[in-house]
Amino acid sequence: MYLGRWVSLRILALVLFLFTPLRVIGAELTDTEIGSFRALVEERRLGPPEVKGGPLTGEETSVLRGLLDRFDGVGFGGFIANYYQYESVDPPAGDQNAIPPMDIAVQVNSFTVNNIELWLFKGAPEPGDIGFNISLDWGDFARRITQNGPVRDDTAVQPNPPGAPTGGRQTTFSEAYLLYNLPVGKGLTVKFGKFPSWIEFESWVPLWNPNFTNSYIDVYGAIGTVTGVGLGYPVTDRFTANYYFINSFDTFVNNNKSFMHGLQLDYNPPDLAFFKDININLDTLWGPDHESNNSDWHQVYNLEFSFSPLDKVVLITNSIIHSEPKGIKQPSGKIKRDNHMWGVAQYLIYDFTDRIGLAFRGEYYWDHDNMGELAGGTAGASLAEVTGTLNLRLRERVMVRPEVRYDKIISVDNGPAHIWQGHNKNVTGLIAVTYEF
Repeated sequence: MYLGRWVSLRILALVLFLFTPLRVIGAELTDTEIGSFRALVEERRLGPPEVKGGPLTGEETSVLRGLLDRFDGVGFGGFIANYYQYESVDPPAGDQNAIPPMDIAVQVNSFTVNNIELWLFKGAPEPGDIGFNISLDWGDFARRITQNGPVRDDTAVQPNPPGAPTGGRQTTFSEAYLLYNLPVGKGLTVKFGKFPSWIEFESWVPLWNPNFTNSYIDVYGAIGTVTGVGLGYPVTDRFTANYYFINSFDTFVNNNKSFMHGLQLDYNPPDLAFFKDININLDTLWGPDHESNNSDWHQVYNLEFSFSPLDKVVLITNSIIHSEPKGIKQPSGKIKRDNHMWGVAQYLIYDFTDRIGLAFRGEYYWDHDNMGELAGGTAGASLAEVTGTLNLRLRERVMVRPEVRYDKIISVDNGPAHIWQGHNKNVTGLIAVTYEF
């Protein structure tokens, strides 16, 4: 009988964990609520009448309270993101055949499960608090979020030829880190593990971006994930500084004997005239990122500026520049050192209502030193794109996102301008459906 009660308590705790707001079921539990739980357990208890027990004992009630207290402050959730995409250049069927600027949404003329994510999070807002974040991902996205070696996802190790089935790794941890708010001054937050890069305006999660497809800056210039240590300190109410010490970027395991360093400075100035809700964010990264190479230090500088000139309108400017000392083969065949690539993107976001919004993005990206291989590795190039997205929230947690995108190759060095299935421009039509839970 005692064993049956023990199991029932754990089942009840699991049900509460999954279907009850977690921040209100721990320390705020009252004796009246305990009595309600006792009655519920008695009503739902399985088995013939002769083996049913009496009311919960004081010890069992204490166990229930202890189990719920463990989940106090823990958030649980997730989302599902699916899409269908068509491109005017009409690439062949098969895995990963979208034109080169596409990164996450790389399947064409196919209904695709982009990403299923489950996350478990506990913050550390006050000095002395300990928290964590775990994000587990499935689907096409899980194969691509971490790309560099020596431990790579399946698409880098076993690239699939056109027309081949996808297969390979379908699950990954996009985030897995611990948080500790050290009681130093206002609180020094320490992050240890795998976490999103700070060098990006757009997230790898399309659900949280203004547009569904990614910008060139995010695809070629930003870094998806990093693994290492991050330190954050609120210098003032408006200014926060973060320092990072990490493996070479976008790796599970460091690929050389050195480490990379990063700095993030975030400032929210006071409102000025029609400049409301201003945010200025400067991100930097420097260090060796090449496999078995400790000397060639890659540098990245990313600047974001956003403000709201009118109610419901947000303007965001994002710019990035990369500097690479390692020699890169140019279209002429020569090896050139001290190479650069850079880009600028402008966003306009307008929310008609809480459920209907528009997001526009215009962008130019320059890579004539062939660092990002924008033209498929054949030559340096510069590209431009314009994207418009209608964000329709049908229900509180269901969003439908029709999107139209226009890409154009501005110029290609010493090579043909027609590299996308014989075209130098492309129109993408896409519809995505996402659900949060």
